[in-house]
Amino acid sequence: MSSWIGDEDEDEGGDAADAFEAVGRRRRLLQALSSESLSKADLVRALSVSRSTVDRGVERLVQLGLVERSNGGFVATSAGRVALETHDEALRSMANVLDAKPVLDRLPESVNPPPSLFRDAVVCTGDLAAMEECSPLEFDLGESTSISGFNGPFLFSIWPEAHEQLARLGDSATLVLSAESLDWLSNRYPDGLDAMVDAGVRVSAVEGDPPYGVVVVDRPTTASVTLVVYDHMGGPEALVVSYDSAAVSWGRTRVAARAETARPYRPDE
Repeated sequence: MSSWIGDEDEDEGGDAADAFEAVGRRRRLLQALSSESLSKADLVRALSVSRSTVDRGVERLVQLGLVERSNGGFVATSAGRVALETHDEALRSMANVLDAKPVLDRLPESVNPPPSLFRDAVVCTGDLAAMEECSPLEFDLGESTSISGFNGPFLFSIWPEAHEQLARLGDSATLVLSAESLDWLSNRYPDGLDAMVDAGVRVSAVEGDPPYGVVVVDRPTTASVTLVVYDHMGGPEALVVSYDSAAVSWGRTRVAARAETARPYRPDE
């Protein structure tokens, strides 16, 4: 029979790591008990495992306080339901971390994104333009109330429309670009750039060509942070989009730190 809810005799401790492992090994058992009270016989039938497997799994979950007796059977406690949700959330975050390896491998060692960035994140690699779930790449600036970005040249792909929307935001928009990107922009779209800056948008440049960018977009009810890395041609190669508040705060801090050391753009200088 399968051992996914714990066939082996173990001397598991009561610390968080052991509890996390216990939930993982007995996940389907705990999930079955999260919605209703079931007897051990019910569990054997529902999960197609042996009675001894159910006995050991239930005993371990009761020991941890994640399952309790109820109406002649067993049911997950509030702690059990939260533990199951927390376990599944951690697995999703870990999956996002693994998917985001192309992003993480390209970041400088000084850039340490918080774990919360990967909680319920959208991770996109490969042909980003062909992926509908990567729509955050095409920022809908029409719905934004503010934007702050560091090294976000992927905005150039929508520049003819974006510069007017950025101008609408005025001093609620901050763009920190690489010096090379700003030079390109000032040569390609000088009038649009000047009009945008005249409207109050803060534009500045940093030396070098950082291989990554961070963009924070505020909307009436949400805020998001995008961490993006670029290929050797300067095009977006992979990105992570998160709506987690702690991750968004990290993004704001990252952009602000780069803005402090950046050279402001002055149209007439």
